[in-house]
Amino acid sequence: MRNFQIFLISGLLFFSTCAGPNREELANSRLQEIISLSETGNYNLAKLKLDSLILYFSDQKEQVEEAKNILKRLDILEQERNLQFLDSMLIVQEAMLEPLMKNFIVSDEYGAEKLLIHRRQRPENSFNRTFIRAFLYESGRFFISSRYHGERWIYHQQIRVYNNEQSVLSEIVPEDGHNNRRFEDQGLKWETVNYRDGKDNGIIDYIATYWKEPLKVQFMGKGNEYIVMEQFDKEAIRDGYEISFVLTEIDRIKEEKRKVEKTLQRLRKNP
Repeated sequence: MRNFQIFLISGLLFFSTCAGPNREELANSRLQEIISLSETGNYNLAKLKLDSLILYFSDQKEQVEEAKNILKRLDILEQERNLQFLDSMLIVQEAMLEPLMKNFIVSDEYGAEKLLIHRRQRPENSFNRTFIRAFLYESGRFFISSRYHGERWIYHQQIRVYNNEQSVLSEIVPEDGHNNRRFEDQGLKWETVNYRDGKDNGIIDYIATYWKEPLKVQFMGKGNEYIVMEQFDKEAIRDGYEISFVLTEIDRIKEEKRKVEKTLQRLRKNP
């Protein structure tokens, strides 16, 4: 009960002060405090105090109008600061990307979205071999594809990558003419299986981690095929995997920039 009485008396003193003849002076004093906070870059606290001033001094029209103007300027300054930060982040990420791209070329062989291909995995150099190919798009989307070439069908639907007692097994990808397809030319057979949306089941991470090891691959279906991975194929997957994270971050930063620029345009346009 005593605590409630103290709270009630404190509240009455606050409202009697605010309701007295010095409300204009109090509002001006709050404005000066807010201006000082904004000048030192303490935007969050300044905005909180501006909201409080607008709420509790609504009868002081001039001060409230000035508070709203300051609030808008702070919103603009905050968005400009966000834009500068995003620009600096973009520079850092693009600097990280440049050396990683030295072994990749840009291709449009798969439609509108550009595909980044490792130089040693170009289709013209890899058409007649059995291997695992890295698929990296400019957006950062990344997956692997198992490519079988031989004189017999094995109808493979998954792969196992292994070394000594360690192994990782992909999910099964049924034949569908898209992610699992095959064709024949003059008695030679080709089978392609794409492990999109995580269907590699950790194989990408395994190869990227143990790329220096003599990794082997089992192509598994009605028949089986075994290969030892070429060093450049392991490096293509390792590098493509690393690049995918950088490209994804660059794409995210650019999207954030678009949002900030749109907000700034709206704030500057509205009176």
